[in-house]
Amino acid sequence: MQFKFLFFTIDKKTNLCYTEHIEDESEVMPVFDGMDYVYEVYAQRSFSAAAKKLFISQPALSAAVKKVEKQLGVMIFDRSTNPITLTQAGRVCIESIEKMRALQHNMLNQLNDLSEMKSGSVIVSGENFIASFILPEIVIEFMHSYDQIHVELIETHTHDLKQQLLEEKVDILVAHDFDPELFVSYPLSDETLLLCVPESFPVNDRFASCRLSDAAIETKGYLHRDCPAVDLKAFADEDFLILKKGNDMYNRAMRLCENAGFKPKVKIYPDQLLTAYNMSRAGLGMTVVTDNLARAEHRDSRCCFYKLSGEDTKRKLSIGYKKKRYPSLAMEAFVECACRVYKAK
Repeated sequence: MQFKFLFFTIDKKTNLCYTEHIEDESEVMPVFDGMDYVYEVYAQRSFSAAAKKLFISQPALSAAVKKVEKQLGVMIFDRSTNPITLTQAGRVCIESIEKMRALQHNMLNQLNDLSEMKSGSVIVSGENFIASFILPEIVIEFMHSYDQIHVELIETHTHDLKQQLLEEKVDILVAHDFDPELFVSYPLSDETLLLCVPESFPVNDRFASCRLSDAAIETKGYLHRDCPAVDLKAFADEDFLILKKGNDMYNRAMRLCENAGFKPKVKIYPDQLLTAYNMSRAGLGMTVVTDNLARAEHRDSRCCFYKLSGEDTKRKLSIGYKKKRYPSLAMEAFVECACRVYKAK
């Protein structure tokens, strides 16, 4: 009996996927068997880290990747660098893998919709604080209603979030400041930025009357007009912890200091808001945090919180997905669930 094999090819210029029928199995190189291994090495930038993630030995992973490279006739990874990097051929390979994954994911979403939410998955992403404190409540509510839908949570650096959404590595993102030209987004809540100062800093003695009480933080008393805001310039001599460039919190914190008439003395530029907050708890310096974080952590924070003034202290937390892609029923249901959870708050 003779079988026909369907071979998928992606045209790099047009980004279109086309197929060829091949009569002889020997004409098809089974390189796709190892592409998940190749992609995980790329994602982890390390053979050892990828092997742990894949639950296989490092020698077995290395052999599998070398087999793919031999079949393709190119080197995918430059192993002379640390961490390892992609060769030019490797970049073409990874780009193609990502396109094929996106095509497969969209196909599965559409097929799962035909099953009327009886199966399927949704990949949700957020920065460390959002994944730890915002998403769990939404996920629990969603899984109560759709227990047959698999939910995968991805935590990543803030500057990677929207790029991963555009590349369709994730389905849904909870974040701030979505570009309406690129994303469909729905507001969840307003956020207010507060100044967070270690309790050990003597400067707190000068502003005892402005310090936000536990009750003021829990009931959002800082939103009242009669709640006094501190003059940020009075803290100009203190050490600051400000998130790295490319982060919305970096831009806002720097503008707040600039509008107050000084350039902050930045001791450390952390990657994540939660990291900056924990460093502040340890007494390393002051930082700017969201009121959502303050409400979650204030009771054992070892920090003093103060209201700040200015437009840069206000922003929206939203949930969104990429425009011009197929939004599955699972994606739409997750967004609806998130909006419902936050409307009830």
